[in-house]
Amino acid sequence: MKNIYSALLISFFGITSAQVGTLCSNPIVISSLPYTTTDDTANYADNYDPDPDNSPACSGSADEFGNYYHGGNDVIYSYTATSTGTIKIEIPGATGWTGLFVYNDCANIGLNYAACEGSVSDGDNIIVDNFAVTAGQTYYILISSWPDPQTVPYTLNVTSLTLSVNDVQMKKKQTGVYPNPAGRDLNFKSEKEITSATIYTMEGKKIQTPKVNNNSISIESLSTGSYIVEFTDRAGTTSTKIFIKK
Repeated sequence: MKNIYSALLISFFGITSAQVGTLCSNPIVISSLPYTTTDDTANYADNYDPDPDNSPACSGSADEFGNYYHGGNDVIYSYTATSTGTIKIEIPGATGWTGLFVYNDCANIGLNYAACEGSVSDGDNIIVDNFAVTAGQTYYILISSWPDPQTVPYTLNVTSLTLSVNDVQMKKKQTGVYPNPAGRDLNFKSEKEITSATIYTMEGKKIQTPKVNNNSISIESLSTGSYIVEFTDRAGTTSTKIFIKK
């Protein structure tokens, strides 16, 4: 009986003392932005190995191979958005075969990515840009790697792209998109000429870099739905707007 009791105590304390960040149910909490940390997945554990032959659609270098990037040790962060807007998540100068994933729910790990990127060479910058967040929603950031290497060092940066209240009001007066909803073309309202534009899904996945012609771009090929457009004027000022393709 004493041995059984001791085993139960070891089991109990082993579970309850599991390092923060090793499980999605006990993530490292990002309480405010901007956030930066430097660490190594060697300090965590390999708890998530979803089926690599059934990877959800991904983006960038991780396309079609997302679940392979879960093969190494995993570390998980959580961020609960304090306001609706967009954020940027990046691992600068990543070690080759590092994976960066964002999930809306722990149950989605390996099944449904909210966003994902991976590196194939040392020094790659892994970036999830313009990721749309909703106030009150918790998002889970998982960092892992291929089984070889099993562990990787990393620096994680998470920054808010949401402007301050005063800046938002000023930008609203100076820039915009119309019509909204739009059918064939999306036009930019700006004091300066728009020189480039990029269209993202609401999950932050880049899908198009259309040519800008007279402060207008064609969106005819887009499916019906909501999108984010990031556009830059000739002075180098970048703005982000949400629009609806009808």
